[in-house]
Parts: sequence; C-alpha cells; structure tokens
Amino acid sequence: MIPQGSEILNTQYFTDLTAALSAAESCAELQALVTEAMASINAFEAGINADLAALLPMLSLLTAPTSPGAAVSWITNYISTILTPYLKPYITLGTQLTDLLAQIATLTALIPTLSVKFPSCDITI
Repeated sequence: MIPQGSEILNTQYFTDLTAALSAAESCAELQALVTEAMASINAFEAGINADLAALLPMLSLLTAPTSPGAAVSWITNYISTILTPYLKPYITLGTQLTDLLAQIATLTALIPTLSVKFPSCDITI
C-alpha cells in the first residue's frame, strides 16, 4: 500500500485498504488493519487541520490597511504570520545539519570496526 499523506489525497490508499480489509482472514487481522488504517487517516486529518490553523492568521493580511495605524498593524502581522514562520526552519535546519554531520561521522567510524567481526564482510559506505 502507498502510505496516506504521500500525495495530496492518495485515493489508491483507500482502494488498497478496501481490498486488504475485504481479504482479512480473521477478526484479529481485520482489527489490525483497521487500527493501522485509522491511525494513518487520523494523522493525515490532523496534519490538514494543523496546516489550516497555521494559515488562518494570514487571512487578515488579505485586507489592505486603510490608515497609518492599520498599516503598522498589517506590517506587524505580516512579520509574525509570514516572515517569522517562514524563516524559523533556517535556524533549526542549521542546527539539524550540524547534528546530522556529527552522527554520520560517528557511524562511519563505527561501521568498519563492526564489519571486522564478520569474515569476508566488505561494507561500502
């Protein structure tokens, strides 16, 4: 099955799910499939709702300001609802990249020491 959330709305997931549910050979298998499917569907729905909630403050920016005071408020809202969330990943991605590189260095140093435990083991990194 193609995981739900991998496309805008993966309708093939529901087709495959219907087939899998129909092919269940026991109550336990049916329950496992239903549990897995509902977790996936609920996560997808929660993601949609979170995205909608994040976009909601931007609706006020669709109305042009009509006074200098309103313009200041509009600019302040623009900074807080558009620029700040847009640039936040810039800060966290830099930190993640640094941490990722450190983890890669640790793994690349560890793998050769582990491969010597297995005769004729040639691990390519």
